[in-house]
Amino acid sequence: MQTTELFKSDSISGNNIRNSDILEQKGMYRALKRMLLAVKNKEELSTKLILELNWLSIGGLWNEDYYSNAKEKGQLQNQFKVSQNVISIKQNGVEKEKIMPLSSPDDVQKNMEALIENVNKSEASVLDKTVFLAQEIRIHQPFVDGNKRTGRLLINFLLMKEGFPLFSYDTENLNYNSLLVEQYYESKPDLVKNYIVETLSKKMSNDIEAVSKIKKDFKGFRLML
Repeated sequence: MQTTELFKSDSISGNNIRNSDILEQKGMYRALKRMLLAVKNKEELSTKLILELNWLSIGGLWNEDYYSNAKEKGQLQNQFKVSQNVISIKQNGVEKEKIMPLSSPDDVQKNMEALIENVNKSEASVLDKTVFLAQEIRIHQPFVDGNKRTGRLLINFLLMKEGFPLFSYDTENLNYNSLLVEQYYESKPDLVKNYIVETLSKKMSNDIEAVSKIKKDFKGFRLML
């Protein structure tokens, strides 16, 4: 929601906002702008694009005094992870377990190239492809940070390429992270997919209603010089 606010007004409001929060939201703002440009230019999904979106999202933090541990291990910008990470599964702020990602630093490049090729060649619906891609990004953890953020961007990228509107997970207690955890623990494979369908349907219905109201209220105009 803060990223949406920044996109609309070039500002972030709220109490007790940390510097890291500002840098993170500005990074997401840059990544969102790049994603929209990619949609406009009809770019194809590629490892180059997903790396660019990821590093735009975390670049502000990287350029400051953050990620010192990763930097010490040889991590460079615009690259996939070079050191092993883990997936921390948290529910209600409590860590439930840690699991190893499907990709290691040794095979992450190869795995991401195979994943992108699989998605691009698939004849599944665009909705199924977006959910699959976001899921795979999460369980492979190809980036040093911002894996879930990148997954959210890619969902919008693929959907918007097919004419769907931009949307966000703006329900306070039903955000992207909590949906992923619930889907994992309660074995609900279509939870994220169903939420996207519901959110898109509601947004498109609201947009149609707004346009209809404008047309109804429109009384014509007189050209003036």
